Amino acid sequence: MDEDYARVLSMLDRRAAFRSVLSRLPSELGVDVAWLGELDEDGNVTLGHAVQARTDVLFGLVVPPGVGLGGQVVRTRQPQWVSNYPAANQLRPFSIQADREGIKGMVAVPLVHGSRCLGVLYAGHRVEANYGDLTVHALEAAAARAAAAAIVAERARHSAEVAVHEERRRLALQLHDTVGAMLFTIGAGVRRLGDELSDAPDLRDRLATIERQTSEAGSVLRESLQALHAPPDSVALSVALRADCRAFEERTGIPVRFVVLDDPPALHASRAAALAAAVREALLNVEKHAEASSVLVSVFRSPSGGVTVTVYDDGIGPDAISKATSKEGSGLGIGGATDRLGRVGGQLVIGKNDDGGTTVKATVPG
Repeated sequence: MDEDYARVLSMLDRRAAFRSVLSRLPSELGVDVAWLGELDEDGNVTLGHAVQARTDVLFGLVVPPGVGLGGQVVRTRQPQWVSNYPAANQLRPFSIQADREGIKGMVAVPLVHGSRCLGVLYAGHRVEANYGDLTVHALEAAAARAAAAAIVAERARHSAEVAVHEERRRLALQLHDTVGAMLFTIGAGVRRLGDELSDAPDLRDRLATIERQTSEAGSVLRESLQALHAPPDSVALSVALRADCRAFEERTGIPVRFVVLDDPPALHASRAAALAAAVREALLNVEKHAEASSVLVSVFRSPSGGVTVTVYDDGIGPDAISKATSKEGSGLGIGGATDRLGRVGGQLVIGKNDDGGTTVKATVPG
């Protein structure tokens, strides 16, 4: 139980998860050294997380796109190996580092989750080595565990960030309604009192100073509340969607499950706003027409690198809703959301799902 608990906790920390996977590779595969490279947005692979390394050459080394064994793995999404790395002419850019670490045989496989390549998992020997299917398949299984752990860690971190900013938002509203109101009341009271003391100029001057200080405190409070209330771009969309889901649930009594499937990229404000507007319109459509008993709203990184949000309900389906809205002369909201998404390069698709209800899928580029 303790080992299982520790394993679950490690999955919530990307670096700890990588260390856990890598630490077992020497004994599981019989390799001399193992390390991992993480892929960045520019296609570079940055090496690190090495186990049983003799030097520091594998820490922080940047592999450009298509260069070296790791660059070839990222480009092809296929395992690659070489029996003697320093002697391989096509890998010469990093043969000096391999020679310093004493690595000859080297095998690398992609870290892939769904359609995303997250990096490269490497293993090496300090002697010349050939790698058969058994070793490659075992390394691919380890890479799959590492990729899954990275995604779980991304989701956990993103959820934590969203929760933090939701709490900051709640505190901002509470301070606005309490401290902000108190400062306004104090300022108004001091101003009235000053008007009544026309025959006491010294006291009026002191009250004017207090009034000015109260006004300045109010301005500082407003600036602080704006900073507290505004989430960073990386979580702004999730914060907004979670608030919309909560408002829908409170308004209708229909349970809504909100899920962030991975760590979506930060979006330009116009694209995030278009997605949020599409989701609000889809939820309004569910409220008015779907006769649903539950709703699922999910956010995930689309294969093209953008963001997709789906609103999934178990109601009467898009055909029945279309008939109802055409009779009522409504349905303009979805059309407006489609147009708004189109203006930022996105699209909206509506279809029937496996529960017989409606799925609204909104996508924007990154």
